[in-house]
Amino acid sequence: MSFQTVSPYVRIAMDSIIQSPWMLKERMIWDYELLYLMEGRVDITIEDKTYEGKPGDLFLFKPGQRHSIQIVGDKPIRQPHVHFDLFQLEDSGDVKVSFKMLQDMDERERSWFRKDELSGALVDLPNHIRLRDPSRVEQQLFGIIAEFEAKLPLYEWRLKGSLLELITYVVREHAWNGRLFENSLHQELLLDMERYIAAHVHRELKLDELSERFHISKYYLIHLFNKVFDVSPIQYHQRIRLERAKNMIRHTLMPLQEIADQLGFSGIHAFSRAFKKKVGVSPAGFRKEFRDEHRSESVRSSI
Repeated sequence: MSFQTVSPYVRIAMDSIIQSPWMLKERMIWDYELLYLMEGRVDITIEDKTYEGKPGDLFLFKPGQRHSIQIVGDKPIRQPHVHFDLFQLEDSGDVKVSFKMLQDMDERERSWFRKDELSGALVDLPNHIRLRDPSRVEQQLFGIIAEFEAKLPLYEWRLKGSLLELITYVVREHAWNGRLFENSLHQELLLDMERYIAAHVHRELKLDELSERFHISKYYLIHLFNKVFDVSPIQYHQRIRLERAKNMIRHTLMPLQEIADQLGFSGIHAFSRAFKKKVGVSPAGFRKEFRDEHRSESVRSSI
């Protein structure tokens, strides 16, 4: 599986207001469900572990997981939610929302279980996420629901993009939560530094400059970046510069010397050394490989 080929399919997206008392009996679903608890309280049991759901909580039910939901108290709950396949498959349009357990499914239904791609080494989302900024998820989720209900022309495209945006935010939210310190101010600080580094990709950056601008010691600056990005601020800046260089080599006819100048390298040789160390091939070799590959694709398409 490659996350570069993700193409979600939204099966259903809706906003539900449910009066107490109410319980969703234990079931297994074939796809994923993202459920956002907007109002009220619930006990949600997933694979024998019970979570106390509060407003602002996000739950992810994964393919094949047993789960049930029980309202707590006498107040209604509001739970906008979306069922989806992470990768659209040939039978995505045939699969429905399950309210069954495995033993109650027929042979065809048992073949509908999707592979759980959100519980792996690259992306490992938990079933329960306590969001720091629920309003953002709420806004994104209601945008998906509105698009799904209106079904305007090309709504399928819009749904894919909107759901990818939501999933990306949730994955990043979970990663930040797991890797940042308890102080949420560190997140804003790092995001500000990220934006600053990206805006100054055209020149060299020094730790002294970042330390002075963001009023943080160089030692702590390096510590924070390594904790979150696994690289130092200067290594992060170099990574951004070289990604920009790769795009300029691929998609422009600019001479390599001009690219080196625009990205603030001291000279073509410094640019070539840094590029080859990161990419494994010189800038000239990278451009030749790209052109040869593009030429081969053009020949194949004309046959």
